[in-house]
Amino acid sequence: MIPIGASAVKPNTRRNPEEIYIRSKSVQPSGRAYMLEFDACPPKILQGHNFFGHADLADYTYALFDRQTRSVIKQEVSSDDRQCWATGQVGVTCVHLCANFWCPEGVQQECIDAIDENHRQGKHRDEETCISIGFTPRGRSQYHVGTVYAKHVMLEKEWPRPGPLQTRILGASRRSLRVEFKLYSQWLKRHKLDYVMRWKDVDVNAIFFKLLAEYQIASAIQPLLTEDEQRALSPAERRAYLLWLNGIDLEQYYSRTTVWKYATDIKEKTQMNVRGHRRPDALPPVDLRELLVPGNIVPIPNWAYENPRRYWAPGRAMEEAAAAKSAATLQSPAAPTMIPHDSLDAIMNDPELNKLAY
Repeated sequence: MIPIGASAVKPNTRRNPEEIYIRSKSVQPSGRAYMLEFDACPPKILQGHNFFGHADLADYTYALFDRQTRSVIKQEVSSDDRQCWATGQVGVTCVHLCANFWCPEGVQQECIDAIDENHRQGKHRDEETCISIGFTPRGRSQYHVGTVYAKHVMLEKEWPRPGPLQTRILGASRRSLRVEFKLYSQWLKRHKLDYVMRWKDVDVNAIFFKLLAEYQIASAIQPLLTEDEQRALSPAERRAYLLWLNGIDLEQYYSRTTVWKYATDIKEKTQMNVRGHRRPDALPPVDLRELLVPGNIVPIPNWAYENPRRYWAPGRAMEEAAAAKSAATLQSPAAPTMIPHDSLDAIMNDPELNKLAY
């Protein structure tokens, strides 16, 4: 939120990944805007990359708004508006939830291709090393879209000559698989998360892994059931599993309710998901069910905490804003000294000054 009278800003559509897109909202006939909409990736703006970050949306929002209004737009912000930022009274139209999972180097492409094969429809691939799921015949979902990709491919394009810390990030990205969920306005409104302040006590990890399960990404690569696991199934469940294993659509033989029951029971007993379209591998390169778990998330490296230029820690926004305000106060010109009238008369009648004046 920007104070009333903010200048309209024309968006720059040809920007690099670290730039921010700003659009004026509620523009008046005078050419002044009542609000501004910021479209940006806060970690990229604040730390130069988004390979890792944190989940404090309020901190990101305040830091981004403060830096852009103070250093880029050069817009004075009232204390009331800053209070709105600090308390999260800021609308949200899109949020990205991301995680990197340790993955053997060179296996990322096999995982992405398997996810593609497991979803017959509702998918889109911009690049060979990326797949997005959650599309409809009319385009992307208005609620959320899931994307799985090889992050190192993108970073290598952005950093053709990486520095020492960028090289470390690239090394970790080559040994990981990136999963990202974009939450759009309809989902945010439905879950009453369309304001920053409503994210304060939200379990972001729970949302992420719930979406991960809904998209059935982990079932794209799974091993065959062992004989012992098959014996744990009832005869009817085992028959359904073998039919599915041989490429048969279970709905050809059973009602949807029965298919759902068998699929649920089989998964509870063996963790095998028979709802997907890709069948298990005898010797899979990885088991995505074991790879895409909380304990396998790539952590923020220790060196990042010692390098604030490459890691924006939560809680830093208010500290930086206070420091910037203090520095601006020190740099402002001092108020003029008031000279008493009797001293002023003496100065004006000083013969030496009169000589200099003429």
